Amino acid sequence: MSSREPSGEPAPAPGTGDERAAPPARAAPPTRASVGAGSGAVARGVAALLALALSLGAIAGVAYQRYAAVHLRALPKVPICVRGARVALRKPAAVSGTEPRQTASGETVYLTLGEDRAVACALQLDEALARHLAGALAEQAPAQRAARLLELVRDRVPADPAHDRAASAAYMMAAAALRGLPDDVAEVRAAADEIERHQACRFDTRRPCPTRPPLPVLVWLAGVPAALSVLGLLWIGLTASAARYRRWTAQRHR
Repeated sequence: MSSREPSGEPAPAPGTGDERAAPPARAAPPTRASVGAGSGAVARGVAALLALALSLGAIAGVAYQRYAAVHLRALPKVPICVRGARVALRKPAAVSGTEPRQTASGETVYLTLGEDRAVACALQLDEALARHLAGALAEQAPAQRAARLLELVRDRVPADPAHDRAASAAYMMAAAALRGLPDDVAEVRAAADEIERHQACRFDTRRPCPTRPPLPVLVWLAGVPAALSVLGLLWIGLTASAARYRRWTAQRHR
């Protein structure tokens, strides 16, 4: 008689090997569908990071450009004659002037040859600037001359970017003229320091500007995530390159 299990099913015959456990099945290799799904997810992640980096980077870039256009303007090129005028103005005037020039108030003053050359150079940029420079250079007392030169740079050139060439030229000539004055006069030192600060706050120079506002918050809020997105893209690219290199190396050793 054939024996049966309690469930009613026939019991395996002894010695047939059916009572032994079946060997574990091997894991099926990944299908093309699963590989394609993984590649699609990576591609979507790369596209999302790229879109995030571009959009936030554009926002940060526009905010920075607007800030730099006001507070970090590049130094403009000035006429070549400004350099020659600087050399002449650094030398203290030993004789009285003989070259007539008109000041902003219409007064006729007499300048030395070097001072007259500086005024003629400023006239190439702006007539009003040249007249104010003539009035400043006509002052003989060091304190009064320093005050007029500071007024020339700080108050006589508009802050509009269209006047940046005139502003830079005025600074260069005024700073040179101040060096020709005795530095033991307190007004001369104060005017020289103020001129340097004014130039540093108008243009992007190596000197710090105490009144320059910090970068807008929007630059940081958009720029930092954009930079992190770029780093994420670089990490994905390096990881993919390393995986391809490992596959290439494995194929060579087969």
